[in-house]
Amino acid sequence: MADWSGLHQDLVICIAKQIVFLKDFHAFGAVCKPWRSAATKDNFTGPSPLLMVSGWDESSTEANIRKLVHLKGRPEIYMNYKKQRCCYYSSLGWLMSISEDFKVSLLNPFDHHARIKLPDINMLKASVGEVKLPRFLHYDRMISKFVLSSCPFSSSDWIVVVSYEMVIGNGWGFCRLGDDKWTHVSWYLLMDLAYYNGQLYAVDIEGNILICDIQDLEQPKTSILLSKGIPMEPIYGGSRQRIYIVESAGVLLVVLHTFAKSSSIKTIKLRVFEVPFDKTEEWEWSNLEVKNLGNKTLFLGCKNSSYSIEASEYYFGCKPNCIYFTIEWLDWVLLNSLPEINVDDVNMEYEKAELLLNGNASVFIFNMEDEKVEQLLAPTDLGLGEGETLWLQPQPPSL
Repeated sequence: MADWSGLHQDLVICIAKQIVFLKDFHAFGAVCKPWRSAATKDNFTGPSPLLMVSGWDESSTEANIRKLVHLKGRPEIYMNYKKQRCCYYSSLGWLMSISEDFKVSLLNPFDHHARIKLPDINMLKASVGEVKLPRFLHYDRMISKFVLSSCPFSSSDWIVVVSYEMVIGNGWGFCRLGDDKWTHVSWYLLMDLAYYNGQLYAVDIEGNILICDIQDLEQPKTSILLSKGIPMEPIYGGSRQRIYIVESAGVLLVVLHTFAKSSSIKTIKLRVFEVPFDKTEEWEWSNLEVKNLGNKTLFLGCKNSSYSIEASEYYFGCKPNCIYFTIEWLDWVLLNSLPEINVDDVNMEYEKAELLLNGNASVFIFNMEDEKVEQLLAPTDLGLGEGETLWLQPQPPSL
């Protein structure tokens, strides 16, 4: 049997720095005493935020193919789950899956034994009485956002909150561990949800900031936090807007993401605002616009909770003062008729735009300093054909 303790310490440290996941790093440190001495926080470079691409392999018996893509420099990871079509959402590094038969589970993508069953997504009750759902529902078109109040590994009183879009209306609801149904709270068309200082906040399609109060789980309610909604961009033919809400550096931010087409110019524009909590006098959103994120990086996506990390050596490959975001292919269909794209005065080749029409999302970086947009990944880079693309939030090490 090989004596692994005899490896040169420089080589052991080099191996340690190539390990991506914390679970593997703990196993590395358990091999022998010299390896344990190398299993320090300084030598754990850790994962970058991961982009999960899911798809369906029609030619294989393995249905739900999921690929985890690092931002840069590390190999891709393939994972297969049950042989059934599912859609996925992410929050705090966990996945929520919804299958064709409306079964819902919380999954940890790095621990296949970590699976928590939740109520079927078509089992919905109101605070008083039942919610009558339409007869025909499609499993992958019910939920628009999912957020966890806390990590299931670190707490037992976590809550799952979802916003949904149905024929009968748009709203939000929640469930707790042990519930047999989802609790419907109110009818609002929410664009994003975020926990901040222990309180759930949301932003609706009109730019209003909402408090989603579930402190009293028996009487949850929704109320508008501020008298003014964020300043929306004018919407015209070929334009689309998304709004995200995210905590960063101890403050709550709202990001307005606009795709616009006007005459011969196509643009992508992102504006960031700080949500005011202590404004007693007259105030305007224009005075709360954030122009610099410092060493922070934001990650926005349609299928994941928005989040912020500190761009450092630990989070491998992240650029500070930037916003990473995904664009769904339908958004690009609206912007694809002209031979050139102007992204805040930055030209992008038309061929690159065409790559975005293959059915998958594409990934971009918005630099807050110069307001330029860089394409990080195209659908041809991601593979798996039609599918979903979402960010997985890395969890800090506990060594």
